[in-house]
Amino acid sequence: MERELVRKFKDGKLVKVRIAIEGGMIKDARITGDFFAHPEEGIEIIEKELIGKDVYNARQAVESASGGVTLIGVRIEDLIAMVQECLDRDR
Repeated sequence: MERELVRKFKDGKLVKVRIAIEGGMIKDARITGDFFAHPEEGIEIIEKELIGKDVYNARQAVESASGGVTLIGVRIEDLIAMVQECLDRDR
């Protein structure tokens, strides 16, 4: 099952979160949009951390992976909320 959420934030930045779930586990995660991450591979780090996690551990996975990542145009709290909202649609 795949879920997708698209949101435009107050500064005009668009963020799309797409998560594939199978058997209560995150099989794939894609985070895209017109925001920036430093280091550049920061979003890939977060996506990789989500894959293979139980849907109930997604928040901790994003928080853990984002420790050294700076987001420009979206707050990490907003990203976590979007991931959680995608997952909550399946419960």
